[in-house]
Amino acid sequence: MSTRALGTAPAHFWRNKFWQRWVMANALGELVGLGAVAAIGLIVFQRAGEPADVAQALAFAATFVLLGGLEGAVIGLAQRRVLLTLLPSVRGWVFATVVGAMVAWAVGMVPSTVIGLMQQGAITQDAPPEPSLLLMLMLAAGLGAVAGPMLAAFQWLSLRKVLPGRAWLWFPANSAAWALGMPVIFLGTQANEFTSSAPVIAGLVALAILIAGALVGAVHGRVLLGLAQNTSATRNGA
Repeated sequence: MSTRALGTAPAHFWRNKFWQRWVMANALGELVGLGAVAAIGLIVFQRAGEPADVAQALAFAATFVLLGGLEGAVIGLAQRRVLLTLLPSVRGWVFATVVGAMVAWAVGMVPSTVIGLMQQGAITQDAPPEPSLLLMLMLAAGLGAVAGPMLAAFQWLSLRKVLPGRAWLWFPANSAAWALGMPVIFLGTQANEFTSSAPVIAGLVALAILIAGALVGAVHGRVLLGLAQNTSATRNGA
């Protein structure tokens, strides 16, 4: 692996061209991918309405899991284009990201589906009290910490072939990254609590997704850059 492929890493990682492009790719990829999921999901919700029973709730959740594959494809393509400048031999990245995103969405839909059913009285007749914003943010962070490694697991299958030895660090990197990103996304979904203007809500949601994508990319992009640099240094010193 050449030094040029690593972007001739400067003393400060945030000046590294790969890291900058990686952050941008994740931010824009999430904006397009997750933004598309949000827009399609909103249309489905407006036409179908609140799920009235367990079957409808499960169908609604399954729809979002499938749409998660769309998000994964967009993110995977955006990441792959930048990743190949760092790891030219990596393979199967887009497919791994699609599968990982669908698994992560499946896990992520469990809490909201259960809560929705409880509020509809499908599980209990007494709706639970509305949790505080702080609690919801903590739960979002916890969800991100759990879902992140599930996405990483499939990408790791590609990374371990070119980053042997320490590729396992991709798991905690994604856990930390999504623990930061998910609360930001959740805040964006609460935009309707502050305004009724559809353009403003759309703008706030888009901004939240963009910021979350950049945060996620900043965290696991730094780890990915370090892994590649360490692997290159080890091979050159061998």
